[in-house]
Amino acid sequence: MNVSEYLLSRLKSLNVDHAFGVPGDFILPFFQQMSESAVTHIATCNELNAGYAADGYARLRGLGVVIVTYGPGAFSIVNAVAGAHAEDVPLLVVSGGPASLAYKASDKPVLHHLLTNNYEASIKVFEQVCEHAVLLNDPETVISEIDRAIEICCSRKKPVYLEIPKDIQVLDIGSVSFPENKQNIDTHTLTQTDGINALVDRIKSSKRTVFLPGHEIHRWGLQEKILQLMQKTGIPAASMFVGKSEYLEHSPLCLGAYQGAAGTAEVRDYIEAADTVIYLGAVPSDLNLGGFTARLSPEQTVTIWNKQLDMKEGSFSDLSISPIIDGLLANLPANLMNDGTRPIQSFLHKPDSSYEAISKTPITSQRFYDRLANFFQEQDIVLADASCAFNLTHLQMPANTDFIASNYWASIGMGFGAALGACFSANSRQRVIAVEGDGSFQMTAQELSSMIRYAQKPIIFLINNKGYTAERFIHDGDFNDIPQWRYSQLPHTFGGGSGIEVHTEDDLEAALKEAEKTERDQLLLIEVHIDAYDVSEGFNAMCTAIRGH
Repeated sequence: MNVSEYLLSRLKSLNVDHAFGVPGDFILPFFQQMSESAVTHIATCNELNAGYAADGYARLRGLGVVIVTYGPGAFSIVNAVAGAHAEDVPLLVVSGGPASLAYKASDKPVLHHLLTNNYEASIKVFEQVCEHAVLLNDPETVISEIDRAIEICCSRKKPVYLEIPKDIQVLDIGSVSFPENKQNIDTHTLTQTDGINALVDRIKSSKRTVFLPGHEIHRWGLQEKILQLMQKTGIPAASMFVGKSEYLEHSPLCLGAYQGAAGTAEVRDYIEAADTVIYLGAVPSDLNLGGFTARLSPEQTVTIWNKQLDMKEGSFSDLSISPIIDGLLANLPANLMNDGTRPIQSFLHKPDSSYEAISKTPITSQRFYDRLANFFQEQDIVLADASCAFNLTHLQMPANTDFIASNYWASIGMGFGAALGACFSANSRQRVIAVEGDGSFQMTAQELSSMIRYAQKPIIFLINNKGYTAERFIHDGDFNDIPQWRYSQLPHTFGGGSGIEVHTEDDLEAALKEAEKTERDQLLLIEVHIDAYDVSEGFNAMCTAIRGH
């Protein structure tokens, strides 16, 4: 067994069947080994998109892997890795490097892809956006370093960077046994109970408590425990923008969607009148709170995020989300709250069997998302970017769906790149549906060709509203315009799939009939034309608030 074979075998044992990336000369030995392994290489059009695809894969599988070459390949992926770090995604970056002797030489050779006499540049860069970054340049420790890196990546839900010189990639290591896989063990376990006890006392003394679960609940697989906690205590919860809680949106204890002034008034008023509002693994960022339009005081809020618990009673560091939820389940009494005045499942877009298309009527944003609420099905994987992600936050998802969006790091184009990764993570019963604005789509549109190349069959809704919608409402100007592509013709241009244009509600119905065909054998892109200034009141309110910051 050589080093590359060992790493690939470890990844396969962790449910990684696919790795995304672009070959380059310093990583070619690894690619050769991968071609002979049980891990399939998925070629993307560039490294940034490979990072996004691996991120989407990781959010569904628990670990994503991206393979690049040294220098241009690695630096091209930095933005995707930063987003994974911000949103707690276990992403393993494997980069090639020149031969190990070049690193060790006192007079280092001047090689392509390298900064002159600065071989450490990539490690220093990735240390800023990864939990761990290491050069595997010692034959004696290479296997232990790989094992350590994988454990950090999986146990802390953060990206890790491995740089492997090309000769080390094929180093013979003999027969080596695997350590125990620790994919869902948090190394930062709770060592004292003061924080949990203070939180339990706070909740018991409150007349009204509300949970606002966030993205950390997804990363640690705690969705069922959140539902158990709600059911036991009667404490309601709302779904948010960052880490949309699609798993609870059909619970009778789901209030609806909360995003400050961007959501419904009844949800906003109920939550903002609570004694205790708990960000449960949720980042209290500007976008999550509707451009800081949320009227929540520091005295009201409890923030449990990023291994920290903060409330007016005190701050407690190094507290992980899993043991906190276990402590609440164990120590809070049953039926703590029984409030008949609360809103129930209040969303701007809800499944409604009475929806009927109005003939020859131009499609609007409101009506489009109303119709999507009736189109989505259980087990769908839905991905989105930017303003589309905002609108889908306020759409009630069916049970057992997965929703993926980069709403904290907020890098547009990530959603469509992640859709490629989702295609390879989905099972045969799951539809992959991407909802993209034209501006976001143009960032990563090349991966349409990758989807076609690998015979994937996602449904893509392309909202053509002629530019960057959010930016128009924050600061309007012709700099927010983008070139007008013939989006519905792109599948044909890239060699497969089909495209449909939608201008009216009748057009949309015809397109959805095509999308719902169970025997659909190719990718489908539905280009939906919507006016550039057609947004919801909540979206406008959020953008207005952001404009003031």
